[in-house]
Amino acid sequence: MRRRKARGLRLSVQGVVLALAASALLFPRAALADEVPCSQHTDPRLASMTDDGIGFTSSLGLASGRYALPAAGAPTQLVVLFHGHGNDSCAWRRHLQQVAARGAVGVAMDYTGQRQTPVENYGWFAREGAADSIAAAKYFLATYPSITQVFAFGISMGGNVSGVAVASQDAVRADGSPLFDDWIDVEGVNNLTEEYLVARGVAPVNAGAALAQQEIEEENGGPLEAVPARYAEITNVALAPDMRGLKGVVVVNGLDDGLVPTNQSPEMTTALTAVGVPVHQFTVAARGDGEPGTTLSAVAAGPLFAAAGQQYTSPLAGHGWEGSDTQLVIKTGFDQLFSLMSGTPISPGETPVPGT
Repeated sequence: MRRRKARGLRLSVQGVVLALAASALLFPRAALADEVPCSQHTDPRLASMTDDGIGFTSSLGLASGRYALPAAGAPTQLVVLFHGHGNDSCAWRRHLQQVAARGAVGVAMDYTGQRQTPVENYGWFAREGAADSIAAAKYFLATYPSITQVFAFGISMGGNVSGVAVASQDAVRADGSPLFDDWIDVEGVNNLTEEYLVARGVAPVNAGAALAQQEIEEENGGPLEAVPARYAEITNVALAPDMRGLKGVVVVNGLDDGLVPTNQSPEMTTALTAVGVPVHQFTVAARGDGEPGTTLSAVAAGPLFAAAGQQYTSPLAGHGWEGSDTQLVIKTGFDQLFSLMSGTPISPGETPVPGT
């Protein structure tokens, strides 16, 4: 296992906690990144969730986010959730509650840059999201020395952010060992260069793609041709050698993903396998009876069906919303997380999920 060296002077975990506590005392409350009430978001799906047992990370002196604690006073597991584009920690509340109900600490950060537009999220903040999440993980490790196992769980853009966090030279514990033990990468943006080029290619006819192109360029300080190294810095498949400290990885994707090219999950599996990380990939075929996702086939078939006065729904699994309990790609990801939390090890291989 390669021992990663921190850039410059790194505080000990205890020093980080003391610094965070000091910042909460030295700076007024308004200077912290307050969490936006979930009721202010326009997504109606958020209304089905409650704030029961949910705390604000800003109250701990951290950046904006939400967390949930288990009933047990000495938890042994920590789950760090990384949200996707257009979401924040509001979408994670039900899953935070599920994690806490299984005896673990759960935390989901909002990514600092998103607070610039405080109601509806905007931007691609992989670097800031990774840094905020690493700081939160270290805080809870210092607060609960009983924690021995840390999971990173990312969906969509959160797959990108969680990969950057796992590979970061700052993602180490006080003894120098890797901060994260296992990574669950669900429909993740694992090849940012490809994601950017696809978005740019369809941007002239797709407003969502045009926005994604703009956001990715803002994250990296320009288009790909101008700053290729910046894109490579947060491209997960290129970072695989820096992830070799992971004990195992679960990769999940659907066959008809309309937002992230479906080849990116197998690419991540191949890259990690090449550096000796055990990976198990789950490929979801049919969408089953759960919430449908965003599908690529709908881009072509949707207008044709609409012209005939009908609505097209792909029978295949698409790109799921992270707050869902029923979308089969998302459900498969959380089923695997909960299985790992119960002690089931990751064995290399691939499992098809047929759906119905």
